[in-house]
Amino acid sequence: MIHPTNWMACVIRQYGTGLFRSCVSLDGRTSLCLHSTPDESLADEIINSFMDAQRRGEIRTSEDIAAFRDRIRGAPIEAMAA
Repeated sequence: MIHPTNWMACVIRQYGTGLFRSCVSLDGRTSLCLHSTPDESLADEIINSFMDAQRRGEIRTSEDIAAFRDRIRGAPIEAMAA
């Protein structure tokens, strides 16, 4: 189980591309990009959805994070809260 107090979640603006990346770090040293989008508000919403899922206990392992990432790829924003 991954301890949630070690997590960091943020939106990173990738200069030169116009993309915003929704990223999480599980250990403070490495990060995982959940999604890239030209829409900054969508990138923020993805991070918020991730944190909500973590609070609900849906994200406990690295496999849960991968499942979350797979679920949001191509999903409409309303589906992420489901």
